Amino acid sequence: MKQILFLFFFTVTGMLLFAQENLSGNENIYPERVVKATYFDKSPALRDVKPIVPGVRKRNFENDEVTNPSFENDPDANVISENEGIIDPIVQGQIMSNENYWPLRNIMGLGNVNGVYPPDTDGAVGLNHYFLMINCAFAIYDKTGVQLYGPADNKTLWEGFPGPWSNSNDGDPIVLYDAQADRWFASQFALPNYPNGPFYQMIAISETGDPLGAWYRYAYTFSKMNDYPKFGVWHNAYLGTYNFFNAGGGYSGGGAVVFERDAMLAGNPDAQMIQFSTSSSKYGILPADFDGTPPPASEPAWFAHMNRTGDKHLELWKATINWANPGSSTYTMAQSLAVTTFNATVAAIPQPNTTQTLSSIGGQLMYRLQYRNFGSYSTLVANHTVTANSRASIRWYELRKTGTDWSIYQQSTYSPDTDYRWMSSIAMNGNGNIGIGFGVSSSTTFPSIHYVGRTAGAPLNTLNIPETVIIDGASSQTNIDRWGDYSCMSIDPADDSTFWYCHMYRLASNWRTQFASFNMAPGAAPQVDAGADEYMCISESTVTTKANAIAALSVLWTSAGDGMLLYTNRLQTLYAPGTNDRANGSVVLTCQVTGWNGDVVSDQMTVFINDVPQANAGNDTLICYNEILQLQASTEFAETILWQTAGDGTFDDPTIVDASYTPGNQDITNGSVELTLNAYATDVCVGEAFDKVLVTVDVCNAIDENEAVKNMVQISPNPNQGKFELKISNKQKEKLSWKISTMQGEIIQKHTNKSNSRSTTESVDLSGYPAGTYIVQVTIGNNSYAEKVVIK
Repeated sequence: MKQILFLFFFTVTGMLLFAQENLSGNENIYPERVVKATYFDKSPALRDVKPIVPGVRKRNFENDEVTNPSFENDPDANVISENEGIIDPIVQGQIMSNENYWPLRNIMGLGNVNGVYPPDTDGAVGLNHYFLMINCAFAIYDKTGVQLYGPADNKTLWEGFPGPWSNSNDGDPIVLYDAQADRWFASQFALPNYPNGPFYQMIAISETGDPLGAWYRYAYTFSKMNDYPKFGVWHNAYLGTYNFFNAGGGYSGGGAVVFERDAMLAGNPDAQMIQFSTSSSKYGILPADFDGTPPPASEPAWFAHMNRTGDKHLELWKATINWANPGSSTYTMAQSLAVTTFNATVAAIPQPNTTQTLSSIGGQLMYRLQYRNFGSYSTLVANHTVTANSRASIRWYELRKTGTDWSIYQQSTYSPDTDYRWMSSIAMNGNGNIGIGFGVSSSTTFPSIHYVGRTAGAPLNTLNIPETVIIDGASSQTNIDRWGDYSCMSIDPADDSTFWYCHMYRLASNWRTQFASFNMAPGAAPQVDAGADEYMCISESTVTTKANAIAALSVLWTSAGDGMLLYTNRLQTLYAPGTNDRANGSVVLTCQVTGWNGDVVSDQMTVFINDVPQANAGNDTLICYNEILQLQASTEFAETILWQTAGDGTFDDPTIVDASYTPGNQDITNGSVELTLNAYATDVCVGEAFDKVLVTVDVCNAIDENEAVKNMVQISPNPNQGKFELKISNKQKEKLSWKISTMQGEIIQKHTNKSNSRSTTESVDLSGYPAGTYIVQVTIGNNSYAEKVVIK
């Protein structure tokens, strides 16, 4: 589709491709073009690229309305009405089941961050990530739903990629996970020269399985407007299809292309594209996209097209690709399979409380055309919107091939009630189970997202897993009829079983996207993880929570503090700590989840609020020249520390707070040294702090300062301003006396007492005496002990 709000697509001039009619149905079509990328480079790691913040921007093809050549200029629009009276003979109504089903993960995706209609919601799941890509932005999540990157303009993937597309962010995105290679494929088109061309397809291939790493970036050129691009992974190529338009707005033909996958995975700038000519009567072609076991090496690449007028036929086209001699590659219609008749004239979709309806895109195959190799047979599953019971409904197919030919194994139309269902996507998991997701709306149902399914053992042509809500809409879209133009069902490669589906719905005043995972087992009990504790600087205003949950119907966040939660009903939200939170340095947040089964569970996390770093080097102190000083420092909110000396001594480890310091010769000669403790902020805050301690180094002549003395007599603080505490240990409760003398031997204080205590503490005040060094001599029984005290 095209995207931008108030976007108008006119036409484009011709490209090098000229449509060839394949009237016989089995003629080989040879390549019209074999070209290399117009430009190639390798990006920095995406995690190191600042996201381009999405926003509404002027584009050179913008007008006062949203249009789409692929639907405004549908070549079948004038003849499709012949089917208005057809009654669909294979309608399945209500599914009967006694079991309840609901999603596992259910995650709010991106909203209308670029001011565009519609979002063209697409997503892919990998081993560890979910990549959501819409018009005209993307975000990358872990598989619990925690957002790791974004939202960012799609052009962020091509930031710094020089060329005429540099300022383009034009949409029609597709993202794929190439499970066989553990790589990601992301794309959007670029229309910088609208309306005259040339036009471009931007493709990025991740260097590794980590989408936050580096990407190989390619741009391929078209002379006609390459509208409605769709892509798939094949064992020897990336497959693509387009609806091409001429400069006058007329439809030029459906195009099939293949890209040199192995070369692109290797980051080869010469990776080629082969473009085939197709008939102008072919419209809305889809490429196959395989999941699970790769196709056999000899398997051609498959494409499908639905003839939705007259006798309904599903055409299967095959591309035989030869990268050693690309010009010999062929594109051929292999089969035309008659399908049960259907009504491709689909009325617009109604909504509550408005006459505004939504576009339905009737009859055209909807993304993806999924292929599976089960060894003894292969499958293709496909779907599109039809009219059944006078409302939009979902027609789905499973095709099988046991030899060289395909056949329709099963088909049915799902229309269980008075709601309208459209814009669907289908996939089959490795167990043979089928999941179908779609939009739901009616005059009483706001545009919402549901899914339905079948297990492999169910009766043919039957969906046996009941329709399940992913999310209910809350409003109608009143300003425009565009809705879509596609959604995506994918399979988790980690287990080849779990389904992941993304689509759009109406939240409040605008559209929003949602993606969810589910399986074919009855609903699970709810689980919630409030997320890891978060750290923020006191200068910051908010912190983001990263909760995740399984089988959650509703969410409620609460705070034990006085801060404010931006949203209390979303797993990911913002918390603004209050005054008390900041004073306390932390606050506990609780995430409570109510499950679809009514169970209530909760979990807590703590927000720690860091301040700028603080350093305390400890008290000034006195040591003898032959002693090693054990420092007693402390820091707060510091990631790293570093001790420095103004003298020539050494630290055993200057990067720890409780380092030891050995005085040097200069320290001893000077009689003192100043040590500085530097504290550097954590990643949470920015800044540093320092504090100093003065160490007096004395020769300690004639004074016994061994460990026994230190255990018996303690002076604190030392040095001091003349006031200190003298603590004496007298375990035997012997006669006790102490005196204080100058270094010249003059006694200035003297005390004698008989102690009844094992420990005596005296407060001493020498503040009236000059600064200097004094001797404290303590006599306990027949033993004497001496310590120095320094007054500054």
